[in-house]
Amino acid sequence: MTPLPSLRLFLLLALLCIPPFAQADFDAAVKSANDGDYATAFAEFSKLAEQGDARAQQALAWMYYDGQGRDRDYAKAAYWYRKAAEQGNVTAQINLAQMYAYGQGVTQNFTEAARWWRKLAEQGDARSQAALGGLYYLGQGVEKDYAEAARLWTAAAKQGHVDAQLNLGLMYGKGQGVAQDDLQAYAWLTAAARQGSEVADKSREYALTQLDDTRRTEAEALAEKYLKDYVEPFVEGTPSPHK
Repeated sequence: MTPLPSLRLFLLLALLCIPPFAQADFDAAVKSANDGDYATAFAEFSKLAEQGDARAQQALAWMYYDGQGRDRDYAKAAYWYRKAAEQGNVTAQINLAQMYAYGQGVTQNFTEAARWWRKLAEQGDARSQAALGGLYYLGQGVEKDYAEAARLWTAAAKQGHVDAQLNLGLMYGKGQGVAQDDLQAYAWLTAAARQGSEVADKSREYALTQLDDTRRTEAEALAEKYLKDYVEPFVEGTPSPHK
């Protein structure tokens, strides 16, 4: 994997190499889309996408995926997501992986989904870590590995990803991929519950019943720490895909 400092330098150089007119055209297309003028936005994004602009390719893919101003077309969305993903566009890589996982516009292929999600998971992207963790948990596209699922969900959970927090809490409760620990289960499930997970809210109460009074006090303290460290800094929630 490319060292992070080199990646940052590459991205900076790439941004500096964007011609001013291309940036202006892209900004105009974005404005048109935001104003609801999808026809103009589509025409401009299409022109820039054909010229190899990864941002425009990602935007065009989104228009096809969401059916903005035209019929929804998953196949064309996947085509343009792939074009942008191959140029390193992060959102496109995440969304292309999702399309492979769900078989949208492409033949369902969990191996390909894992390949794209892994690229970003290794760079610390919480959404990709959570999704890849799910593949390892289920053994889809990769060999089933609860320990690897727990590792990935831990990384995502610490970045405020609610589903990762829920899944990690359940794994601690069951002792899957980690040593069984109702204290850890309660703390992670409390974090997910605070972000609105009803499953986590119900499950954490069960975890608490498995602890004696002393450990319940410890669990409450750990839960407060996790809320402070892994929920409060991420109150806006996990970004939605395709945006």
